[in-house]
Amino acid sequence: MMQFETLWKERAGAFWKIALRYFRLIGNSSFLFTLVLTLIFGAYYYSELLKVLPEAFPGIAVITIIASFVIVRSPLRFFLSEADLVFLLPAERNLKDYFNRSLLYSFMLQAFITIVAMVILAPLYQHEMAAGTAYYVFVIAIMLLLKALNIFMKWMELHLPAHRSVAGFVGLRTVATLLFTYFVLVQASLIVVALTAIALVSLLWFVFYPLNRKYSVKWEKLLALDEKQSMKFYRTANLFTDVPKLKQSVKGRRMISSIAEKLLPNDTVYEKLYQKAFVRSNEYLGIYLRLAIIGLLVVVFVPGTIGKVIGAGLFIYLTATQLRTLYPHYSAHVMIKLYPLPEDQKDRAFNKMLRRLLGIQAALFALVTLILERDVITFLVICLVGILTVLFATTKKQKAPPI
Repeated sequence: MMQFETLWKERAGAFWKIALRYFRLIGNSSFLFTLVLTLIFGAYYYSELLKVLPEAFPGIAVITIIASFVIVRSPLRFFLSEADLVFLLPAERNLKDYFNRSLLYSFMLQAFITIVAMVILAPLYQHEMAAGTAYYVFVIAIMLLLKALNIFMKWMELHLPAHRSVAGFVGLRTVATLLFTYFVLVQASLIVVALTAIALVSLLWFVFYPLNRKYSVKWEKLLALDEKQSMKFYRTANLFTDVPKLKQSVKGRRMISSIAEKLLPNDTVYEKLYQKAFVRSNEYLGIYLRLAIIGLLVVVFVPGTIGKVIGAGLFIYLTATQLRTLYPHYSAHVMIKLYPLPEDQKDRAFNKMLRRLLGIQAALFALVTLILERDVITFLVICLVGILTVLFATTKKQKAPPI
């Protein structure tokens, strides 16, 4: 007979055994060093940015939106497999403890993310409200309580059948979370906060909780959610090493492909292959665009020439570090080995494309700075630092990370 009491522990333990192995590889990579430098840089210029914020800046509104986004977004993890539709579905009545453990596990992970987000937002809140540390600790405790309520409501939403849309339910808890978070942050009167809390609890009791009694667990939804969470972790790990369990997805992106053919090298076989992998693969283009956008925000909002230059250099190097995992993209493709091509052509093709991508990013940072600041010196320095960073990042011989 299946031991339901130990099933969750066994599955969670098996996942974390694999996860810790990938975390060790991430820790041994140069990404960790770059991340530490980025955090130090961000912490310093965050405090500098607060000094020059205009009085009309809607700080509380920004904190409310960011905190509510972190709270409402509540991914759940159940450690299920497709075989469970056959073997566990008939025993659903005995799995209450299994699902409770999953919800508690999801809350613990999300509570950590919530605390980190609130700690990052603390200087901005102190700048806006000048509240004491004790009150902000109270705010964090309230945010954790809201996170627990949102996780429970998300669990209720997963009971909805396919023909029922979750958009209305997500909208309700988003509005309720936004209002309650805002009233707590602005230190509204006790009556207003109490009435909002009563409305939130009523929403939970009369709108969400009946879903649990009316509908059964939708196993297909849970499996899809688990698959999504697993692939998200494996895609992150794949930035540092090959992940055999990762399911690659490919998108056509014809318009972007036509632009890439004009901007990126495609004279040789490997140049063409790497260009297609960069554009059509699910992760590389997204990583490049996200880091480019964040880098642009840094060079736009960080005060001072030194800060803009350091920020531009850091994000160019960080982009290079992340895109290096594109190099072994075709290592497991047997058909590629049929091409009678030397290995050094693969190295040259990858470095050529990486230089082109980083050069575009550096030029973008420099041009935006010139347009907004109208400072030729800053423009030239960012160009110089960009060139040096690109050369430094692309002169290292590429190699496939260990599995």
